[in-house]
Amino acid sequence: MAVVDLAESRQKLNAIDRQIADLFDERIRISTDVALYKIETGKPIFDPEREKQVIAQIQARFPHRDEEFRQALAELFQKIMDLGKEHQKREMGRLGELKVAYYGVPGSFTQEAMEQFFGTHTEASNYASFDEIFKAVDEGVVRYGVLPIENSTTGSINDVYDCLSRYPLYIVREGVVSITQNLLGLPGAKIEDITEVYSHAQGFSQSEEFFSAHPDWNLIPYFSTAKSAQHVADLQDKSKACVASEKAAQLYGLEVLEREIQDNKQNFTRFIVVSKVMETNANADKISLYMKVSHKPGTLYNALEVFSRHELNMLKIESRPIQNQIWEYSFFIDIAGNVNDAKVMEALREIRPLCLEWKILGNYSGQVRK
Repeated sequence: MAVVDLAESRQKLNAIDRQIADLFDERIRISTDVALYKIETGKPIFDPEREKQVIAQIQARFPHRDEEFRQALAELFQKIMDLGKEHQKREMGRLGELKVAYYGVPGSFTQEAMEQFFGTHTEASNYASFDEIFKAVDEGVVRYGVLPIENSTTGSINDVYDCLSRYPLYIVREGVVSITQNLLGLPGAKIEDITEVYSHAQGFSQSEEFFSAHPDWNLIPYFSTAKSAQHVADLQDKSKACVASEKAAQLYGLEVLEREIQDNKQNFTRFIVVSKVMETNANADKISLYMKVSHKPGTLYNALEVFSRHELNMLKIESRPIQNQIWEYSFFIDIAGNVNDAKVMEALREIRPLCLEWKILGNYSGQVRK
């Protein structure tokens, strides 16, 4: 009897297992399309006759094998179909009703971004903090959450990055909205009446030149620019003003006292949409990653070198302090590519064991100016 080379057999089994995993991944993706079809046509998830036919056809491919093998084959494919049905249930529940949460109050730039992503007839709810939005999506209260993540003038919004590291959510879309800051006041108010101005801190930092010309004004940081508009409208005091959008002025009955007060006229904010389920397609060309490496020389270089070796363009890297680990950092990285590309898959396989923590935050279409 010939001696079997165990190492060689294991290599062959590993190769087969990889093929099975890739085919299962493809089957689940197609199950998503089936779920969409069943939503549109009202067809049920479970079709017992169809499942019997599938198993019978598969068993018929192996007439030369014994009954034990054929029964094992039936059990395997029944399990695969059961997993497919569970996936379809989740997808139908997720896709059947579109509920979206956005940061801030009506009239905010985030509401504007949300409407550009999903239209004006979406069932939308607003939340006062980034953490509340992530929690609402994570708990299934809403399907999507819309948040700002970066401004072209003031940079990244760190609290959103921190939430991305804490919650098991994915970025599924992004878009860029032009931000025009305006000084708003009560109807009939004039610039010379103003003594106090409310705004989110970013509204002030984006308009430093304008406010430097009014050193006598008391600048009061507030929750958001839209909430500042709401607050000024409630105060009914002509000496109070705020920094906000024209939409907020219309919504809260205010007048624009000075238009476009931001320093940079090319002022844009990048918004993201987060979901509990990773969504991607053939057109997705940007991948966001979160990683944490050991605090030793060369560990970050070794991880980033993988992208260079596979000729993947790194679009951005952002570091954030690790809680309770002084002077140690985690990293958020954006690269160009699609997770289904062979060189991307190989790079991600190589980089994973080099990290203490690692996850894909999303694969979606890159910035589209709205």
